[in-house]
Amino acid sequence: MSLTAFIHETAVVDRGADIGAGTKIWHFTHVASGATLGMHVTLGQGVYVAPEVVLGDWVTISNTVS
Repeated sequence: MSLTAFIHETAVVDRGADIGAGTKIWHFTHVASGATLGMHVTLGQGVYVAPEVVLGDWVTISNTVS
């Protein structure tokens, strides 16, 4: 996991998730183990990212999307 990512205190990022630099993970979001997020990804409130999902750089996912 990148040390330069922002992860809101209510977000859950499982061990084994790969988070790119500059990524922002907002309120009540869950990133499952095995998910890969590129650089500068933004995950809105209430998003769920399942295992084995791969998101490229500069992707934005709006609130409450799974």
